[in-house]
Amino acid sequence: MDRRVEGSKEAVEKMKSMQIKRVTNPQVIEIVDDWGERIVKQAQLQLESVLSKPKADFSQLCQLKGTRKIDSLASLYAVQISLLGAKDIKNPALSTKEQEVMDAYLYNAENKISQISNIQKLGDSLFIYTSPIPLTNRICQKCFGEDATHLAVWRVRFRKSDVIRKVNAKSLENKRKS
Repeated sequence: MDRRVEGSKEAVEKMKSMQIKRVTNPQVIEIVDDWGERIVKQAQLQLESVLSKPKADFSQLCQLKGTRKIDSLASLYAVQISLLGAKDIKNPALSTKEQEVMDAYLYNAENKISQISNIQKLGDSLFIYTSPIPLTNRICQKCFGEDATHLAVWRVRFRKSDVIRKVNAKSLENKRKS
């Protein structure tokens, strides 16, 4: 009986995700910005609380390993969440555009210029939301303390298809009307 109820809930969710929706590029960017901000806020709170524990393994935590809440956020929103530092400017796994954004964050950190979050579109199907962490934050100190700048940046990778599939059609309608 329980499986049948679970199965029906899964079926309802699958039907909702298959609903035909008209989502424009500006709407996708707005959704990515909103979701990215939410994800970063929750992930940062989680990582800060775990890093404050006296027996925390910083090497694993700073790579976001063993952080169940961050893993569940990634699963819920169908995104990839990572924490980047100054060394990642040369990371070949990042696109050229992402390396340029990281270079700009590093320049701003070195020159004590205020930092803001950023969205980059990579090709037709990927969006990268980046959000710098204040230099005085525990994450910068514990995870990137050996770097001169202590630069730490959240990176959330969204696939456009997942954003469209997960967005609620009713919320899009309400935004269009307002």
